Amino acid sequence: VQGKGAFLSNFPGIEDQHFITGREAGKGMITKREVRLQILSLLQASKGDVIWDIGAGCGSVAVELAYWQPNANIYAIEHHADRLNCLAANQQRFGVVANLHAVAGRAPELLGDLPVANKVFVGGSDGELNEILQQSWQQLPIGGVLVASAIMESTKAKLHVFAETLTAEESETESMQIAISKGAKLAGQLVYKPNYPVTLYRFIKL
Repeated sequence: VQGKGAFLSNFPGIEDQHFITGREAGKGMITKREVRLQILSLLQASKGDVIWDIGAGCGSVAVELAYWQPNANIYAIEHHADRLNCLAANQQRFGVVANLHAVAGRAPELLGDLPVANKVFVGGSDGELNEILQQSWQQLPIGGVLVASAIMESTKAKLHVFAETLTAEESETESMQIAISKGAKLAGQLVYKPNYPVTLYRFIKL
């Protein structure tokens, strides 16, 4: 049963400006729509899933996972107080009060206190990416999915190293880089402004 939300969407890919971030519409600590859609596709939330969203920020990924799959349980982990407030506000705004659980704290320390996940998304790590990847991977069951995103080159490098540690017998691995440029006006003319490219990895445990 979902709560009464202030915004109801009809299709995945909710526009960025509908999320509360504490900043101007469409800005702030959310995963942008184009990247978010790819993350949703890679995770494929299904009935009965337990999904961790680590470094959830203001909750755009967690909200969409919970909104479109009400029979999955989403645990959104965030330690930053302002982002947690925005996450709670988005939980109410979109009415995902039954299956989205905001968890205040840091990974990897609190991961052992959560229900075992069969799918994990790592959107932020606060410098603890190696430990988060190792702990998340170890607890995944066979068939479990780990998806991680990176913008910084140092973070991409850590994901690459982690991928290199997994054999073909252990993981079905894929990676991609998404580079989005959006149309805007400059001196009355159309130009395309690039966003930072985002690297995504998906690991399926074999």
